[in-house]
Amino acid sequence: MTDSEERRIRLLEWLYEHDGASMPSMYEFLGEVPDEKTEELWRGTLRRLFKDGLIMLGETYEIAHTSADLTDAGRANVEERRHRQAAEREMQARRRADPALRRAAASNGLLRWAYDQDPDGGKWLYVDQFLSSGHAVFEGESLPESVVRRAALNLQENGLVRGDSGVAEIEGPITLQITSAGQDCIESGGDVADYLRRRNDRAANITNFHGPVSGNVSWDSTHVTQTATTTGVAGDELAVLVRAIAEAIPVLDLSEEQQAAVRRNVDVIEGELEQPEPDQHTVKNLMRRTLDVIEGSTTSALGILLTGYAKELMRSAGVPIG
Repeated sequence: MTDSEERRIRLLEWLYEHDGASMPSMYEFLGEVPDEKTEELWRGTLRRLFKDGLIMLGETYEIAHTSADLTDAGRANVEERRHRQAAEREMQARRRADPALRRAAASNGLLRWAYDQDPDGGKWLYVDQFLSSGHAVFEGESLPESVVRRAALNLQENGLVRGDSGVAEIEGPITLQITSAGQDCIESGGDVADYLRRRNDRAANITNFHGPVSGNVSWDSTHVTQTATTTGVAGDELAVLVRAIAEAIPVLDLSEEQQAAVRRNVDVIEGELEQPEPDQHTVKNLMRRTLDVIEGSTTSALGILLTGYAKELMRSAGVPIG
């Protein structure tokens, strides 16, 4: 809300509550004689409200003696806003009381917070610290700790975060670390339930191709999952490229943190490429993130060569990554 809108609402609300027999003065409203700048601001507010038909205005040379009162339209304006705010508060209360919405808010907020704290997933974070963050606020109130603890356990069980073994007295992990899948979830929109649903759909809805399949059929589709091994030319070259990136990490002038991030990404990509049905979405996102790190942190000829070749290979496979 702008300062101008705040002044309008403040004055209209005050006039609505005023029960005097005569038009109240601005001195009654302000409680003091304003300085020159404040006077100018309030004169502008009064004139705009008068022009909009919301107040009657008795303007004088001195702002303190200027008087105003609500018109019927001004009174209706206040009542409509109060009714709308009451409806919004009621809706907020209903949403706060909905267990499913609270759980969803806790899962989404906790994963988003972990990503914001450490986008590369190299740090262990205390769940307790999330409780005092803005991400733990749902519909104007802090989420209950018990809901947050269960959300942390849910994220851990679904592979979106790593968690410690915890303690008997507390449900879920005490510390957590976002995984590549968790990063992928945030970078795909951040809705945990939607991400897990799409991931399960990919596993359940497989289009089978009988006979040899080489290269891309539906790599970047959200509706079709290609069931094919990575024994084609593109798959073989991609596997060789990923291994080359892994072996080049020590000589790419990356920081220790960047090296760890690239190594984690490469490990996941290699693991996917070894599967009978690699998750194309995961491979694409992690390859893009890996190349972003290398491109932004090294000027070596090897780094430039690897990123250029990787982009060309992914483009040839029908999965351009920039």
